[in-house]
Amino acid sequence: FVAPRAGAGPQAGSPVQGAVAATAAMLAAAPMPAYAGGMFDFGLTLPFVAVTFLLMMVVLNALWFAPVTEEVDERNAKLLKTLSQATDMLAKADEMQVTYTAEIREAREKANAQLAEVRKKAEESIERELSAASAARDARAAEVRAK
Repeated sequence: FVAPRAGAGPQAGSPVQGAVAATAAMLAAAPMPAYAGGMFDFGLTLPFVAVTFLLMMVVLNALWFAPVTEEVDERNAKLLKTLSQATDMLAKADEMQVTYTAEIREAREKANAQLAEVRKKAEESIERELSAASAARDARAAEVRAK
């Protein structure tokens, strides 16, 4: 409210000044609404906030959540594929280990059998040579006694 300058405009008792003063007094005496500025001010702000929220949900879903979800799904699929391949490789490695362990056991058994056979032949050969040497010694001793 701007007051007119002294001497300018209508005179001091004019009806315009009276109306202005009455209007100012009425506005000053009018109480503010109880809900204005309160915690639960449900004027036009509630629909505006709801529309803004829904619009942001649509925009974020289109621009952020969908691409991120797609990337996460691709990553999960890749991880599952890699995990599946690793599991397959581990199973194959276990099979190879079982096969190689069996082959090594067979090779050791075969080597032990061959070693036992060679020892037996060597012992028989040594026994024959000892028998022959003992017989030759006895024959030589008998020849020496006979002289």
